[in-house]
Amino acid sequence: MSAFLRPTPPPEATPLRGEVLSLESLEERARTLAAVFTLARDPGVLRHDVLAQLDSNMAFLRRAYRVLADDVRKGVVVDPAVEWLLDNFHLLDSEARALRHDLPIRYYRKLPKLAAREFSGRARIHAMAIELIRHGDGRIDAERLTRFVVAYQSVAPLTLGELWAWPIMLKLALLENLRILAEGILRGQAARLSANALLAELESGGAMRPLPVPLHSAFVAQLRQRMLEHDPRVLSLHFQVEAALAERGTTPEDMVRSEYQRQATDQASTGNTFSSLRLFTSLDWSRFVERVSQVEQILRRDPSGDYARMDFQSRDCYRHAVEELADSTGEAQVRVSLRAVESARGAAARDPKDPAAHVGFHLIGDGRLGLEIDVAYHPPLGTRVRRFAFRHSTPAYLGSIGLVTALVAPRT
Repeated sequence: MSAFLRPTPPPEATPLRGEVLSLESLEERARTLAAVFTLARDPGVLRHDVLAQLDSNMAFLRRAYRVLADDVRKGVVVDPAVEWLLDNFHLLDSEARALRHDLPIRYYRKLPKLAAREFSGRARIHAMAIELIRHGDGRIDAERLTRFVVAYQSVAPLTLGELWAWPIMLKLALLENLRILAEGILRGQAARLSANALLAELESGGAMRPLPVPLHSAFVAQLRQRMLEHDPRVLSLHFQVEAALAERGTTPEDMVRSEYQRQATDQASTGNTFSSLRLFTSLDWSRFVERVSQVEQILRRDPSGDYARMDFQSRDCYRHAVEELADSTGEAQVRVSLRAVESARGAAARDPKDPAAHVGFHLIGDGRLGLEIDVAYHPPLGTRVRRFAFRHSTPAYLGSIGLVTALVAPRT
């Protein structure tokens, strides 16, 4: 156990656990984040590799599972949270495989990143996921998910890509939180075993070893429990522990209470994390995205009414067109959507039966070139070449035949 825990995790590796906020306070927190988050100018620069972090988290959790399962088989007392981990570990493996499939690196590169030093290079939607989990102690439900995102977008719109990445980032954050919880569980386990070993040495007549620094609450709680079972020869150890704690301004009783509180809190956080992961598998994320997307709400203002009557795949095709025409920000996608709707409204005012009265005419139809001019879109070189070839298909076709013929014909 002790070898497994070295090197000691950094002190900042604390669970994602802040004040549990009410729905109204959570919405206010979302609006505050939207106001203070500043986007990096180059979203493609990766300073925080979430997939590498996922692999690291899963490797640690697998090792923790083996260590804790072995302790349980040996009859060693473990934290109450361990039962959640052992009973539900199969869910972690399946979620990790799904996350690697659903988050290709090219997709992640396109997500807006944050510029602030404490978040540098982290995807904005990932930072939002961490905040939501921190202020719910890992417990997430559909209403909290929706109201948090809607409140955030009341200040700063998210991109369609970010909304689709939202469940992915939530799962990544939950796994990260679970890894941190597992680290704490193992440190407590190692501290209890260290206390048992120290008492065993004293019972066998060994010399008093120095106490571990710092004294873990699990170490103190285990000593207090075991001391009741031993003879007065170990009283010197009890006095040594009391003296060490007095220097820190605390008592053994305070440490015991702290340990029981830690175990109860970790058990609740671990249970919340697994419950949230299971919830995500039952949610219809397509409906969620359409419910919270500002682009979707704008396109539904289509004056012809056709957009709202279309199936999901067709609506998604229009949303992809918005993504293609806009810069990689939520504000840019909102502007393109509004311009498409306004162009359709202008046509509907002249003739409600005009095909241009439908937003699709401007996003993917004959009105596309006009919309590109309106939103200052500059097609990439490959797109311009394909369009040129399509507009001049006959000369291009005949010219290519002539070129090939000239190249393969024998020279006379």
